[in-house]
Amino acid sequence: MALVQQGKAIDEKLLNNYVNRELPTPTIDNINTLEDRLLRLLRSEQRSSTLCFRYNDLCALDTIQVDVEPEKKGIIIRHVEYAITSMRQNNKVLRRYNDFVALHELLTLKYPYRIIPILPPKKTVNVDKEFIEERRRALKRYIQILCRHPTISDTEIIKFFLTFRGESCGDNMKATYKNTLDEFSSEPRSLLNTNDNTDKFGEDSDGIKIFRISQTHMSFIHQQLSHVRECLISIHDKHSKNADDFTNIEKTFQALSSESTNIDRWATGSNDYWPTIQVGLADLPVEMSAISERIHEQCKRDDEVISDHLDMLIDLLQGYKDLCKRFEEALLSEQKAIQKANNQQQRRPTITTDTSTKNEINLDLLEKRNRHALKCVQIETQLIYANLEAFVYILSSLGNSQCKGSSDLLNIWKSFASKISQLGQNYINKSPIQRTHTIGLRK
Repeated sequence: MALVQQGKAIDEKLLNNYVNRELPTPTIDNINTLEDRLLRLLRSEQRSSTLCFRYNDLCALDTIQVDVEPEKKGIIIRHVEYAITSMRQNNKVLRRYNDFVALHELLTLKYPYRIIPILPPKKTVNVDKEFIEERRRALKRYIQILCRHPTISDTEIIKFFLTFRGESCGDNMKATYKNTLDEFSSEPRSLLNTNDNTDKFGEDSDGIKIFRISQTHMSFIHQQLSHVRECLISIHDKHSKNADDFTNIEKTFQALSSESTNIDRWATGSNDYWPTIQVGLADLPVEMSAISERIHEQCKRDDEVISDHLDMLIDLLQGYKDLCKRFEEALLSEQKAIQKANNQQQRRPTITTDTSTKNEINLDLLEKRNRHALKCVQIETQLIYANLEAFVYILSSLGNSQCKGSSDLLNIWKSFASKISQLGQNYINKSPIQRTHTIGLRK
């Protein structure tokens, strides 16, 4: 191998030169580089049943940003517009919610056996800023999932959506692609007819069994990640309330430190500590405000991790669940069609050759469609497993956020404790005469 790498032709004369000599060592790339090369080769294989994409490869397909455009003044009927930026297309376009609806309808027809995430619901009344922000995040996840799908991301429909600059993107998109065939119907016949003479029943039967095992596993993961999300949202809400509570404590300290009642010695006796405490309280609102601010910052970081990453993984799993339901319905339709054909054959044994041939053709086409569907579902299952790597990133991000938040709060609480300690020391260091003349205390 090393001789070939050096550009030398291998023959007997060349090999004789290495008698009693050690052959040169070939140069071999590291295992990760070799794996990457293998994956790139497999991706070009049209009939491959292996995804050949890692999570990082999927993320590299595209990065999408979705922002809410400022409302245009002077328009009676206002529609929210979203600025969609695609790094892959190096382009920015404005889209309305109805444009996403048109995209969803076209992709659902084009790819019935691929993962198509659900769209956020449409709301026509009480559309406030909170709802608009939630929908912006949901639309970002939706289009990001599509643009990181190895098959869907390359379709002309997606490119049209991300690049069209005219009016009414949704209407133009539907007019342009209204006659587009679904993925199975648009495949070359040569690919569909490959190995037709081979008995596929056993292979398909095994594939369906493995599919159902994977379906159960994914359903379990979906449930558990949804539970994790519920817990994180609960923690997030508690932290937000804690931040608000510290803001209220800050206001309370300010009120206590600025209170100007003249206290009589008759009321305090020898316990003249309060005026010193009151003076010290004036410095403490700074720490309370800082604590509230840091907690809000951590809540914002955690919220972004939940919305941009965990929710996207859950949306993907929900899309897979919906895909499994469609595939099960397709299998059921095939079983009913086979049963119907068998019943007709039993009732009318003298059925004409033309009718029999037509039934066989229809059944054959249905079997091919479901075989295509099974292959798609296999790839989509692998796509889910590839995206599960995102969970490690999610946990890492949450861990880093907690570390930073805890470190910030630790420093603030140390400052707070130092001030409290100093407050007590100031009182101890005062002479009895100084205590007697403390502001706010009358003899």
